Amino acid sequence: MNGALVQPTVDCVFRGIGQRFAASARPFAATRLSATDETGNVGAMSRPKTHDPIASRQTIAAGVVVSALLALTVSMQTYLGMLAHGHSFRRIFLWQLAGWSFWAIAAPFVLRWGAAVAQRRGRSWVDALRVLAYGVALTTAHGLLTAQLTLWFQPFDPIVTFNFRQAFVSLIPYGLAIDIVVYGTLLVGGGALFAQRRAHHLELRESKLEAELARAELRALRLEIEPHFLFNTLNSIAALIRLKDNARALEMLVGLGDFMRGNLEDARDQFAPLSTEIDWVKRYVALQQTRFGDRLRVDYEVAADCLEVAVPTLLLQPIVENALRHGAARHAGPCRVVVGAAVKQRRLTLWITDDGAGLPANFDLNKQTGTGLRNTRSRLEHLYGADASIELRSRAPSGTTVSIALPIKAQWEGKATA
Repeated sequence: MNGALVQPTVDCVFRGIGQRFAASARPFAATRLSATDETGNVGAMSRPKTHDPIASRQTIAAGVVVSALLALTVSMQTYLGMLAHGHSFRRIFLWQLAGWSFWAIAAPFVLRWGAAVAQRRGRSWVDALRVLAYGVALTTAHGLLTAQLTLWFQPFDPIVTFNFRQAFVSLIPYGLAIDIVVYGTLLVGGGALFAQRRAHHLELRESKLEAELARAELRALRLEIEPHFLFNTLNSIAALIRLKDNARALEMLVGLGDFMRGNLEDARDQFAPLSTEIDWVKRYVALQQTRFGDRLRVDYEVAADCLEVAVPTLLLQPIVENALRHGAARHAGPCRVVVGAAVKQRRLTLWITDDGAGLPANFDLNKQTGTGLRNTRSRLEHLYGADASIELRSRAPSGTTVSIALPIKAQWEGKATA
């Protein structure tokens, strides 16, 4: 073979290969870096970001509603219990509403204190003293406010009237106990809100990590196919060179360069329309046709309503490659390969058949599969679980059939007719 012709072609091929795998590795590396800190420790993402779970306006609004209900309940009970005393229901209600509204306004702050205490992993006596000081300050302020409100509204007039000191002292026995219960309830509620939000963030983070891991595994499986195909093709070229068939070796090498360049230019997502995968297979077959010549015939029996259905990228090429390597290459005479697809009952069925050498005796799909079939099975399990299946069986009188059944993804159902 003329070295001046072969060397630039080889450089072109391997330059395209290097660019392809460099481009493929970058998103995977970015995924890994997003889950690690600068030192490479996964622990950088172990602590979830916790946002303020207390919305002041909504909390105060809810508190006012609760205060109004409590004020109405207590006022009705007091008024009906003292119906003969001539008290004003309006004054009693306004007095109760103003008193309970204090806690409606204070609620966001107390809830945040409770959340802050719950967020600290190492709680100390300083936290306890701070919580106690806040509680004493709030209950004292509420007592003073309620005493002043009693002085203003005089809810039990005309039977009893109070000055400020009398009102404050008379409220201590039951008002202090109620304030302690309310303050404690709000603190516990703040801690519970923080725990609920933290659990939500942990669950969300875990689901994102699981999704990223699944994407990384699928990408690794898909990248495994490309060097497998490349090495097989290079081996075929080397075999032609050993046979001194330089013209066909050069033609196949140039075709490989075009094939890899087209692969580099295409955006390879996890899914693609079946029509794209068929085009990919046709380019691969055109490359292999140089090796097999007239001995190989490939037909396509793909229904028109299947062409826009989404399938995993590089799903068919490894199966067709197996049909050529293990079927056509080991068969002395001509070999026909059929690539087919049909939709039935919202499921896509794909098949690749050949009339080549066929399967060896006692072939076990679970134990004797090579890289292509093993990779395809793993990807289908990751993407579809038990909803997808792959079956390998012998044909009579010779050859092999590989069948794949997939559910049609919801966004593609309108593009395929059952």
